[in-house]
Amino acid sequence: MTDQEIINILRDGKEDKALLKLYKFYPSVEYFLKMNGASKEEALDVYQDALYILCKKAKEKDFKLSAQLSTYLFSVSKYIWKESLIKKNRMVPFTMEAHEIVDETLIVEEEKASVAEKALASIGEKCFEILKAFYHEKLNMNLIAEAFGFANEKSARNQKYKCLEKAKSEYSELSKSK
Repeated sequence: MTDQEIINILRDGKEDKALLKLYKFYPSVEYFLKMNGASKEEALDVYQDALYILCKKAKEKDFKLSAQLSTYLFSVSKYIWKESLIKKNRMVPFTMEAHEIVDETLIVEEEKASVAEKALASIGEKCFEILKAFYHEKLNMNLIAEAFGFANEKSARNQKYKCLEKAKSEYSELSKSK
């Protein structure tokens, strides 16, 4: 689900569905906040406040997301935490390295996922469906053989292997060109 799709879901008032997706960004925010003096509970409170702000802002007609949602939520969380520290007269020098490391890791993971999606898109619909049936839907090879019209389980297994090798090869080629 893209960031804009999440914003649209929030605008439609379906916060529960969007929040499930938005909590995937929480670990990096929590890590940063804990590195900067927050307890686990404080980090969760801050992130929930940031989510509340996002939900409220997303419903404004003129709201345009100018960064990735992960960056937006991180920035809002950082601001909320900084304001909280000021109110408590408890200044902690912010450690940016922690966020930079986590953010860089997220970027690398997003790039890998993007390359994997492109590789899967390039292997052909039948191969994609076979791999999806096996890995995502957890169908056994007999069911896959029936569903895709293979003579037997061995033929289905052989085709799945070829599809997987094709996907790996495409991924490798796309990774090299990045």
